[in-house]
Amino acid sequence: MIRYVTLAYGDVPGVYRQSLMLLVSLVAHAPEPYELVVATDRPDYYVWFGTRVEIEYLDPERLEAWRGPAPFSIRQKLELIRTAAVSGKDATVLLDADVLARKPLDAFAARLRAGDLFMHKHEYVLSESRRSGNRKLWAALSGRGYRAGDSMWNSGVLAIGPSDRGLLDEALAMYDALAVSGPRHFATEQLVEGVVLGRTGRLKPAEEWFAHYWGNKPGYDAELSRRLADAFIEGLSVKDAAARYREKPIDLPVEVRRTKGQKLVRWIRGSR
Repeated sequence: MIRYVTLAYGDVPGVYRQSLMLLVSLVAHAPEPYELVVATDRPDYYVWFGTRVEIEYLDPERLEAWRGPAPFSIRQKLELIRTAAVSGKDATVLLDADVLARKPLDAFAARLRAGDLFMHKHEYVLSESRRSGNRKLWAALSGRGYRAGDSMWNSGVLAIGPSDRGLLDEALAMYDALAVSGPRHFATEQLVEGVVLGRTGRLKPAEEWFAHYWGNKPGYDAELSRRLADAFIEGLSVKDAAARYREKPIDLPVEVRRTKGQKLVRWIRGSR
């Protein structure tokens, strides 16, 4: 039994639309047996799924505890997957809300059961990136036990097997050490996951099976809003909506780079 888990809370409606379509895509493509779990402070958003979805309720106190003493990144994702990694399950897959399963997950599930670990995709080797911000990060980490081969991975997908829960404890300990001593970085959560899981030699990219569209949220949001509205207006069941998604997947680029003009407009607006 594989558990697919996502996190959706707060006052931004888009995250709930994204998580709903994520769940539909999993119903479309995840091989049985599986479980769907949503950690949320708005369980009413998921009544359409009935008993298909298990709710992990998040109250403000729990969220605050998960953030820890220095919430400069997304520590709560690590706490959530550690909580969701239940003994007796084959594996646990944590997915950001802005992720979609793009094709049948049978091969992904088989490799996970066989011992592979997954994050969404490899971004760069910490010691080799030429970008100035990445060089500064490596300069701050290199004398603290981090290795030249350690890498940054994107954590839109994070998947571990049942015997690897201890890796999450290691990642949390590494996160909390950075919270105390620095450096502080916006991607600390995925940094520590990539380092700890990467050192096993079993970490693989999951982008073959999942679209993580953080670089094109406006485009995807418009399309999934239209599809969800059609499903609700037509009174489709989740099963029917999943069949429709399977027949006609969302075929949009996951990243759209801004032009120089768009960057300039954004800079001007931000400077006001």
